[in-house]
Amino acid sequence: MPAAASRALCDFLDASPTAFHAADSIAAALRASGAVRLDEREAWKLEAGKTYFVDRNGSSVIAFRPGTALPEDSGFAIAGAHTDAPALRVRPEKALRARRSERIAVEIYGGPIVSTWLDRPLSLAGRVAVRGKDGRAEARLVNLARPVAVVPNLAIHLNREVNKGFEYNAQNHLPALCAWPAEEASDPARAPWALQAVAAELGVEVKEVLGTELFLVDAQRALAFGPGAELVNSGRADDLAGCHAILQAFRQSEAKPHGQVAVFFDNEEVGSATLQGADGVYLRELLERFSVAFGSGGEGFKRAIARSFSVSVDAAQGWHPSYADKYDETYGPTLNAGPAVKANANFRYATDALSEAAFRSLCAEAGVPCQKFQVRADQTPGSTIGPISSKLTGIRTVDVGAPLLAMHSIRETVGARDHEWMIAALRKLFERGPDLY
Repeated sequence: MPAAASRALCDFLDASPTAFHAADSIAAALRASGAVRLDEREAWKLEAGKTYFVDRNGSSVIAFRPGTALPEDSGFAIAGAHTDAPALRVRPEKALRARRSERIAVEIYGGPIVSTWLDRPLSLAGRVAVRGKDGRAEARLVNLARPVAVVPNLAIHLNREVNKGFEYNAQNHLPALCAWPAEEASDPARAPWALQAVAAELGVEVKEVLGTELFLVDAQRALAFGPGAELVNSGRADDLAGCHAILQAFRQSEAKPHGQVAVFFDNEEVGSATLQGADGVYLRELLERFSVAFGSGGEGFKRAIARSFSVSVDAAQGWHPSYADKYDETYGPTLNAGPAVKANANFRYATDALSEAAFRSLCAEAGVPCQKFQVRADQTPGSTIGPISSKLTGIRTVDVGAPLLAMHSIRETVGARDHEWMIAALRKLFERGPDLY
């Protein structure tokens, strides 16, 4: 039922305010299902049918269940998504103080709809490196999970044209107000508020904080609405809804002859060109290690790649009733009508005729409705991990997504039924395997 799907997705979204927390949530769920964490620095001894995962950088996870047949004879069934989302990244060392007020300096991560971040309660979350007992850096997650700041707009009386469109400057307009005491603090050299806050949250002194990757995040929890709780509104649905769908499908699947791989990359929103992103050797090298561990090295690995199939799961731009003219009338997918195959003539998406047919066959077998998304012929869409990963691995890929409203806003809206159906289609992928075309 949609209500159950809504609750499960909301819980995952609330537990994952940043990519670091999303990866931590994914790893915790995998461990709860009996998965074993692998260290990339160690030699691996793998067993067929057992579940393993690799955590890279604390923000990206690849889970793998070796099949009972050789990889060169069965290939890999792969589904991938990304853990990051557009946001305001904090510059915690910079003190912004004037007339007793204090603000948090930020820079823009990815491509958010900036105006949606103003005049709403924001929290602070991310990863902090602190000095450990042996003097080495120790990574710690932090999530204040309460309103601590706001980016206030200028009164309309002083900016009469704001409703005609206003370009917010990250340096000047987006610092977030976090304090305005009645009296000036006694120590003007005190640490900036953000550093004090995370140090206090972690129970360390400010001087023990050696590095930070902190973000302002929406302080409001995810919520479901509609007569049957059929709509979910939250931050980061793009692409944590995709991550959650893959995670659920992977956990619900059993070992098969083929290998099953669930991929959760970081940094898609900024191009994927990082060691934990899709635009690198991360996935291909791990697939090769998995293959070699089961005697499919060299040519055997290349045969395994040729037998594989991948589904790139990201949000699709759902049809918006207030902006119907922005969509092609044939290719505007609606909420709660099923996952959408995403296609583009210039391969901004990885979909081709065979990969589309393969995904449609999975949907048909799972009893899932399937839509198609293409932008108007006079527009250029965004892109995904699909073309990048397909290029680097040599694996045929289809791009799909659940329709979503307000993509890259601080709050996005998705359909709970679409989420259920995406899980069902991906579960069928892991069950059927890559031999689909």
